[in-house]
Order: sequence, then C-alpha cells, then structure tokens
Amino acid sequence: MEERTILTMKGIVKQYVVGGEISTVLKGIDLEVKEGEFLAVLGPSGSGKSTLMNIIGCLDVPTAGEYILDGRQIGNQDERTLAKIRNQEIGFIFQSFFLMQRQTALQNVKLPLVYADVPEREQNERAEEMLRRVGLLDKKDYYPNQLSGGQQQRVAIARAMCNNPAILLADEPTGALDQKTGRQVMELFHEINEEGRTIIMITHDAKIASHAKRIVRILDGNIGEGDTEDA
Repeated sequence: MEERTILTMKGIVKQYVVGGEISTVLKGIDLEVKEGEFLAVLGPSGSGKSTLMNIIGCLDVPTAGEYILDGRQIGNQDERTLAKIRNQEIGFIFQSFFLMQRQTALQNVKLPLVYADVPEREQNERAEEMLRRVGLLDKKDYYPNQLSGGQQQRVAIARAMCNNPAILLADEPTGALDQKTGRQVMELFHEINEEGRTIIMITHDAKIASHAKRIVRILDGNIGEGDTEDA
C-alpha cells in the first residue's frame, strides 16, 4: 500500500521587511513528508529552520508558495482556522518544555483537550493514557518544579500526543537536556514513530538528527536531502 503524503510544500518563500530592506529567509522550499516518517530538518543558527518550523506549525504563513497539510491548503485559512489546526493537527514539543508551572503533569497534558472542548471524563482518560505511554503516570499529580528536565520533556511529549495530531513537531527537543537524558528522549521518539506517528524534528545538532530516519539540510534558506550516514 502506498504511503500517504501528509505534508507538501512547493516553492515556499518567506520574506520580511527589515529597515526598509526585503530579507528573503526561505528561498523556494520544496518538501514532502509521508505519514509515519521521522524527519530531521538540520541546519545552523540563521539557516531559516525556525522560520520553516513556524510555517509547518501554522504559526506563520509563507509570502509565496503552496503548503498542504493533511489534504488542506494552509495559505487560504483565516487565523481562527489556523488556531484550530495548530491545536488539533500539530503536536508541538519545544526545547524549554513550556509547561504551566501551577498545573500538575496531568493538567498540563489535558490542555489541548480543554481547548478542543473534549468532555472532562475523556480528557482525564486520554491524558492518563498518554502519561502512561511516556512512563510518568505515577507522577501525574506532580508539578513541573517537582520533575527533572527529562521528565518535564516527557510530559510535554504526552501533551503533544494527546489530541492524536497528524504531526509531532519538535523544536530542538533535547536542547535543554544533558546527553544521557537527551538520548532517552530520542529513544522515546523512536518508539512513538514505530507506532506510526509522524515526527518532524528541527535541530542544529547532527548527532541528534542522526536519530531520524531521514534528514533534510537547510542552509541560507535552501533545502536539500542529507542522510544519516553523513550527518
């Protein structure tokens, strides 16, 4: 059976006006991601990878080009629809976790479900299932400051998966973690990917990128295929 394409970008350009000058950050990006892929976007600081992540995550829109996510044209959507797509189609995982400090692990994981108006009983069941999946059900009533960095990132991963999104989008997911903990997070990503989830990971670290099954490199706003052997 042919793999379904979940994300297509054609000729994506992003320009900003800075001090009256036009700065072109993305210069005609073509990218296709299949369902169930584990893709790393590898590039140094200033390469355009954060801008690309923002467009993939519907946090920003391209100046030109076509972006189709899960069969939907993104460029034509209004802000309200984009917010809904961000909540339901994309699970964000950030370097600095972005957990609510005054909420427990369980409450943090439930947040996307609260925004999606899921009934409370189902919220609890799904959030507990996701915490079980990342090995932290026994810490469900802990607050972020009672958890280690690695545990906080696993809570963030559980939160990202809670709405069963089309894509998990991870921005430097091990950046705030020591090497051993970072490796454990990558192992969890492997397991999640093996279960069929699509992961796109943005990173400057070739060693971290090598955990992905496919690498694309971004440099000066242009993209090209790399592979794990030469990372």
